[in-house]
Amino acid sequence: MSKKEKKKKGFWPWLRRFIRRCVVLSLRTVLFAVMFVLLVAAGLWLLFLKTFNAQHISELITEELQKRLDRPVRIASLDLTSLNTIELKGFSVLDTQGAPGYALLSADSVTLTMQLLPLLNQQLVIDEVSLNSPRFNVVRQADGTYNMPPIRTPKEQSVYTSELTGRKFAVSVEDWSVHNGVLSYKDLASGVSHALYGLNLHFERLRFDELSRFQMEMILRNKWGDHISDMEIQGTGHVNFADFNWENFALRSLRTQVFLFQKPVDLLIDLDNLRTPYFNIKASVPAFESKDLSLFHSKELGFSLPKSELTAQGMLDNDYRLLKLNQVTLSAADVKATLSGQMNFAQAPFTVDVNASTNFFDLSGKSTYYPFLKQYKLTGQAALSARVLREKGQYSLPLFTAQSKKVSGLFYGFKADGVDGEFQAKQNFSDLYARTTDGKVTVNKSVFDRLSLSASWRKGNLYAYIASTELNGVPFKLSLSVNNLKSARRKIRTSIYWKDLDPLAFIDTVKDFVTVITPLLKKGVKFKEPVDGSLAWLRNFRDRLPKFMPNFAGNLTADTFSTQVLSGNRFSAEFDFTGMRAGMKNLSGPLEARLEGGVIHQMEKLAEEQQALNITFQPFILMHRMERAGSFKVGQVLKDVPFNDMAVSVDFTNGKMQINNAYTVGPTISAAVSGWTDWVNENFDIIIWTMFNNTSRSGALAENLTDESGNPALAFRVSSSMLKPKLEMLRAKKTGQTIRTAQEQGLNTSFKAAQEFIKGDFHAKK
Repeated sequence: MSKKEKKKKGFWPWLRRFIRRCVVLSLRTVLFAVMFVLLVAAGLWLLFLKTFNAQHISELITEELQKRLDRPVRIASLDLTSLNTIELKGFSVLDTQGAPGYALLSADSVTLTMQLLPLLNQQLVIDEVSLNSPRFNVVRQADGTYNMPPIRTPKEQSVYTSELTGRKFAVSVEDWSVHNGVLSYKDLASGVSHALYGLNLHFERLRFDELSRFQMEMILRNKWGDHISDMEIQGTGHVNFADFNWENFALRSLRTQVFLFQKPVDLLIDLDNLRTPYFNIKASVPAFESKDLSLFHSKELGFSLPKSELTAQGMLDNDYRLLKLNQVTLSAADVKATLSGQMNFAQAPFTVDVNASTNFFDLSGKSTYYPFLKQYKLTGQAALSARVLREKGQYSLPLFTAQSKKVSGLFYGFKADGVDGEFQAKQNFSDLYARTTDGKVTVNKSVFDRLSLSASWRKGNLYAYIASTELNGVPFKLSLSVNNLKSARRKIRTSIYWKDLDPLAFIDTVKDFVTVITPLLKKGVKFKEPVDGSLAWLRNFRDRLPKFMPNFAGNLTADTFSTQVLSGNRFSAEFDFTGMRAGMKNLSGPLEARLEGGVIHQMEKLAEEQQALNITFQPFILMHRMERAGSFKVGQVLKDVPFNDMAVSVDFTNGKMQINNAYTVGPTISAAVSGWTDWVNENFDIIIWTMFNNTSRSGALAENLTDESGNPALAFRVSSSMLKPKLEMLRAKKTGQTIRTAQEQGLNTSFKAAQEFIKGDFHAKK
């Protein structure tokens, strides 16, 4: 065997011996260390047993808590469950006020976990105090006081003196925990009760005079009518118990989740002063539907809300019975709402006084969240504000306001397009006000463009003013008041102005309003089918008079006036009608009208179209034939004949019109009319005196065709049925005097009210 082989063979036994010795040395070291730790632990345990007596500690804790809480405290037993753990069993604090004899606070056990090494330095450091399955019972008594005791904490650090050794130990507690606790609240005055279940709390390094971090989770149980709701709550934050001086209590950055809907509501809460708490809350609310609130309502309300953000600042006063909301803001989609007010739970029943408002938001698409808006087909922008009250158990809406920008929609048959304005409702919509400054409103076929309107509804009375608009392209102005609208004896007063008035077009507009408004009154009106032929204009008008205008008075004015028969300028009329209903059978009241600077149109043509006009114009037709024979020249009598002034004063009695005074004065023809016309039975009896002023004689005239001044004149009577009238020629000698008398008599009004309306700028009052 070589020298190299000998060396190689001796290395491996040496390595084995070296490893064996290292293992043995390590085991000895570990065993020594373990024995040393056990000896130290045993020494500490003996020291703890020598220093602390379980029964004495139990008595000390009982005495200390009774002194701090001013309530009887019971502890069934105290056990040392492990080297560093003490367990208090059967722990309870008895109530002496809200429910005497019952436990204000009870727990299956209270566990104290300690550190052993600080005992060597006369320090008792409790790592954690755990309340296992505690039950807190808070009661609000009928006089408004609570059964919560005043908690007293010492200013100096707690110190315990050993009974056996006489040594003093400084006592400190690091963490506090509540496991599976229950907090119940009962109001003896109102019978309201709430409860928190599954309450788990953990306070890290809790100091009662500074902010300390904590974690929590619980289930809040409430009773709403016959329903019981459970809300799961989880959160973390910081709390300062302020040595139980509740006026200095503070809760900071409490982040919590409340599982109210399918998705949780995230909350961030700051709270100060438990006597009169000031709070600041921020909430992130998930999208939800009305069915999620089925707990609070017996049926679904049919709405949904998008994801929203809410902030609330306020305070609780009067023993938590007065909630003051300084500012609440809610953001959902493009809607931002603010709210302020208070809720007073000290009154029975509780009261509410809240004001709310929004920014301008888009109306289009809102029917997705509120399906009942779909019927209005809304577009444009709006801003809302309201005041909500609850008094004597009833909610009310003292004020609601809506402002609009370029709003379009369909409102009970009235079609709006691009309307700027404001709507205001008071006293639960019993007092209404609306105003528009621009936009277009269509009523059936009538179009009001560039509409400046104001209207109000108060105590059953309607007031409406159209300061300016274009009605079917014609400038128009209106003042309207309806007293006792819902009564069959309602009174309607109006002032109306047109730039250009076409009576038949006006009748169509009235018909359009009747068509739209009648369904709102829930009383259907069926019109007769339009007719053609003789007197169609009368019959169609008579059959379409609005039934809802039993007492109708006012004035009408127009810069120009035009019909098939005549046209002119500066038209004015005043009327005071009763019984203005379809059929005209009850139409009664006076009518005064005047027209200046006008023209009587195409007598010959109209005489061919209407039988009544044929008979009325027959004398003029005869004179025209005589004129063509060369007897005299009176001008273009049967074509367009001008006049300077035309006026009429009549009284209706059950559809029969009595002519009080009527005259026409012009450069070619002047006339006066008397008699009556029965529009219901379609007959008449009128006398017409006519004198021709612009004449040139070329032959002799019969005596019955001249005035006493020698001017050509006619006097004739038209009577009987309008379809088959009778014509009777009368002596014309007093024609000129009759016309002058009619002019001098004039009318019974100066149309002052109409002129003031034209010049004024009238608006409904808010």
